[in-house]
Amino acid sequence: MEMKILLLVEIMALFSDEQNIIVNGSNNKTAAGDLIDLSSNNYMVESIKHESAIGNILMGLSHFTTDIQYEKPDTTEYTIEEKIDHNKLSKYQDFFDDYMENYNLVKNKVSIIIEEDITFEKRLMQYIKNKYMKHYSKDSDENIVLDNILEDIEHELKNHSKLSLDDISSVHYIVFYVFAQCKIYQKPPRTNL
Repeated sequence: MEMKILLLVEIMALFSDEQNIIVNGSNNKTAAGDLIDLSSNNYMVESIKHESAIGNILMGLSHFTTDIQYEKPDTTEYTIEEKIDHNKLSKYQDFFDDYMENYNLVKNKVSIIIEEDITFEKRLMQYIKNKYMKHYSKDSDENIVLDNILEDIEHELKNHSKLSLDDISSVHYIVFYVFAQCKIYQKPPRTNL
């Protein structure tokens, strides 16, 4: 019964009218906002294709997360596309639509976990930020840094959780969520309007 209620809540969240999308005429999504592209008729099917895997990964990562620290809020407005371009992340550029389709799925799963563990999202962000700092170097190609972060997290999950390899293969959606929340990689320079 509880599982049915949880599924109903998740479906209702997908159809929620509450969104924080800044539209500037170029169909961009704003970083750290609620993101769902309602221009497509098949978003419902696409958004639930990784639902089980993402939920399982988040629960698996909750065992690895670290202590949280205070962080100043980011108030700079820019699009996720601008951040991807600024950091030259070709994987995010090439598969942008797929990542955006799964952004809200990750966000909804994180919200559900937060109901039971209020510090989960901050610990998740810090965990992935620590992975980013571990692999970052001024001279590194940002795409290689991204691959190293994913490989590191996948390795930990393979060795220290009971997740299936199929579940673990969706880790990149969780890392994109943290990227979109502006916790890893450089922010684009501020443009004067």
